[in-house]
Amino acid sequence: MTATDDRSEGFGVLPDELLLAVFQFLPLETLLTCENVCKHWRKIARDTTLWRRFVIVYSGKPGQSEVSEKNLEIIHSHGRLISNLKLQYLYSYQEIKSILEQCSNLTSIELVMCRLGKEFESYINRWPNLKKINLKNSLLLTNDNLVINYDNFQHLNFLALSDFGISPVNCNTLLHCPYLNHIFIEKIKNLNLEFIKELIITKQRTLVTLHIYGGDSIDDHSMQLLSQCSMLKDLAIIRCENLTDKGLISLVNLQKVQHLQIWNNTNFSEFVLLHTLGSPNLKTLESLSLSRIGNISPVIVDIISEYYKNLKFLALYQCPRIINTDYEKQLKSKFRNIDVVLY
Repeated sequence: MTATDDRSEGFGVLPDELLLAVFQFLPLETLLTCENVCKHWRKIARDTTLWRRFVIVYSGKPGQSEVSEKNLEIIHSHGRLISNLKLQYLYSYQEIKSILEQCSNLTSIELVMCRLGKEFESYINRWPNLKKINLKNSLLLTNDNLVINYDNFQHLNFLALSDFGISPVNCNTLLHCPYLNHIFIEKIKNLNLEFIKELIITKQRTLVTLHIYGGDSIDDHSMQLLSQCSMLKDLAIIRCENLTDKGLISLVNLQKVQHLQIWNNTNFSEFVLLHTLGSPNLKTLESLSLSRIGNISPVIVDIISEYYKNLKFLALYQCPRIINTDYEKQLKSKFRNIDVVLY
């Protein structure tokens, strides 16, 4: 079916503004069909504002080929209209490049479970208007780090990295991204403590999400700085062995937190864990992970089960005072209203 020269009857007599408003509610497949009604509809259906809400996904994973092949056709035919592109399970960097080259106006690039070449650090500068960069669980084909100057992307608000992407060479460029407020660097080790503190201070009024490996990069003072982040909703510290009760107790000052992960610590006392997790601010959490926290006790879990009414996910993985005890057998009955409980 091809587009005709005439305007379609009915909707075709509407002003372009109203027709565009109607098209904004259409799924992608329907929008593509509308292109073939008439030339007028084709023009409206190819308005870039309509395409900003679609994420085009192409996957090399077996079992996802049918959808991916359809999306690949869309990339070939509508590449300049695509704003949000997600590539996953692609192990040929040349294939990744050949797809990216067709999309000249990207504002979001997600390369998940992909293999990247060193040249990607300069290649990505083709899209200066990027708001989202997601390289989670991808691999770098060389032993070098990927040195991306993130301050080249002044609209960037979401950054998710694998175990590469930040080094002493480029870490300070994050400080100059004014809109960056979702930061996922939970697999990157040995970040400079003073850099992390400066990053938190720079983002104190705007930071919404921080996932960080921790280790030597997080101390009690860092936690106190994080507790002053007025917009923080999602905090994950994967390694927090160096934290003490002084850092933990500062979490009670978080006003809007909805998701909290604090892993790997034997320093926190049961008393301060009770006091912190009993805070009214934390009782509104939707997800909570306290895996490998040494002094999580049955009393603490009882408080969580009784007062955390919004909780949908709880992880108590390898908490020594819970696992292999009679209390462990009671957990399922205590959390019947929670979708997922891991222990």
